[in-house]
Amino acid sequence: MNNWLEIWEQHPDVFIAQNWQECPVEKRKDLRLPQQYNYFFGGETALRVGIVVSQTLLKEEEFLLAGMLWANRLSNGARTVIYFVAPDFSPFLLHALSKIGGLINAKAVYWRERLSPSLYLIPEAPSGAQKRISVGERRPNWLKWRQELNPVAQHQLFVVKSFFDKLADRGVRCELKPQSISYMWGNIEIAEIKRKGKKFEFTTKVKGLKNGEKAQSLLRQGWVDASGELNNEFCAAILQILEDIEEKERKGQLKPKDQLSSWLYQGGGVLSSLWGAPKDWPWLPKDRSESWISDLGQWHYFEGNGQISVICPILDKPLTQASQAILLSSVLEKSTLLHPDKTKPNTSWDMRIHWLTLKDFEEELRLWLSWLKYPERYQVWILPSNWQEEGLNELVCRSSPYRERIMDEYS
Repeated sequence: MNNWLEIWEQHPDVFIAQNWQECPVEKRKDLRLPQQYNYFFGGETALRVGIVVSQTLLKEEEFLLAGMLWANRLSNGARTVIYFVAPDFSPFLLHALSKIGGLINAKAVYWRERLSPSLYLIPEAPSGAQKRISVGERRPNWLKWRQELNPVAQHQLFVVKSFFDKLADRGVRCELKPQSISYMWGNIEIAEIKRKGKKFEFTTKVKGLKNGEKAQSLLRQGWVDASGELNNEFCAAILQILEDIEEKERKGQLKPKDQLSSWLYQGGGVLSSLWGAPKDWPWLPKDRSESWISDLGQWHYFEGNGQISVICPILDKPLTQASQAILLSSVLEKSTLLHPDKTKPNTSWDMRIHWLTLKDFEEELRLWLSWLKYPERYQVWILPSNWQEEGLNELVCRSSPYRERIMDEYS
C-alpha cells in the first residue's frame, strides 16, 4: 500500500502546498465522495489545495466528478487548486480539466510508481489551433453492406429493407454496423440482422417488452421465401411489437429515456424550429478503448441552417451525467468526429451542448457550470412538467437570456 503522504512530501516542486492531510474513510462517506479514490488537503485559509488519487483509471468521468466534488467541498467560496493524480490521462480528460476555471483550478499529475521522480506535473497545452485526433470509423452504408453478400442474399436484404422502410412513419429507424443491422423504435430494438459469411440471419427482438410470456411468443426468426416474400410470422410479430410499444406510449408507460429518445429521433415541431432535422450519428468505435464513441451515439444530433446542434438528455444522476457530458464534449472538440464535412463545407458545430433535463436537476447542473471557464457552452433546457404526456413544445432555456421562452407559436 502506498504511503501517499510521504510521496507528496518527496515532491514539493509539484504542489503549491505542503503538510498534507488525508481525508479519512468515514469523512469521505459523510461528504458522499466516491470511495474508490484517495483524497488529501493542504493550503491556507486564502487558498485551499486538494489532491484526488486514482491508482487505476477505469472511468474518467467518475474520476473527474470525484475531484470536482472534493474541490467544491474544500473551496467553500475560497480559491482552490485541485490536483488529479493518476497513472495515465486520455487527451480528452486533459482537455476537460482545462475547462475548469473560476474559483477552482484543476491540474493533472502523472504518477509512475517505479520511476524516480514518481510524480510529473502535466503542463497545460498551449491555446490556439491544435491538430485534431483521428478516432472512430464510419458506419457502413447500405451499398457496402449489400456488396459483401452473395447475389441471393442481396435480393433478400432488399426485401427485408423494403418491409421496414414502410414502417418509418411509425418511428422505426435502422442502425448499421459492420456485422449487424438493428431496427429501432427510439432506443428500443425490435429486430436484428446478423451477417453470416456471405449470407445473413434476422430475428425479432423483444428486450423492451416487460411481459415475459408475451415477449417470448413474439420471438420469431425471419426468412425470405422462394417467391421473394417475408414469412408472415415474422411480419406479424414485428407489427405486434410496434403496437405494444405504441400502446405503452399512449398510456404513458414507457421509460422516460425511451419516450424522450423517440421524440428526439422523430424531430418535428419545436425541435425543427430550434435545431433543424434529426441527423444520424455516423461513427462507430474502432475497438473497446473507444467506448466513448458509443456513448456519444446515445446523444442526439440535429442539422439546420448550416449548423449542427448536439442534444444531451439528462434524466437521472445529474452530476454524474454532466461529468460525462463534459468529458464527451471534450472528445467532440479534440477529435475529428464533428470536424466540418468536406462534402458540406458550410455546416459547422458551435461547440455548444444542449442539456435537456428536469426542473429538479437544474440546481445540480448549475453547480457544475459554476466550475467551468465557459459555462455558456452548455445550454440548460428544462422539460415541462407534463412532457411525457404533452411533448416537448414547452421547452424553456435557462441559459440564454434572449431565449427564456422559445417559439411563441408553440407556447
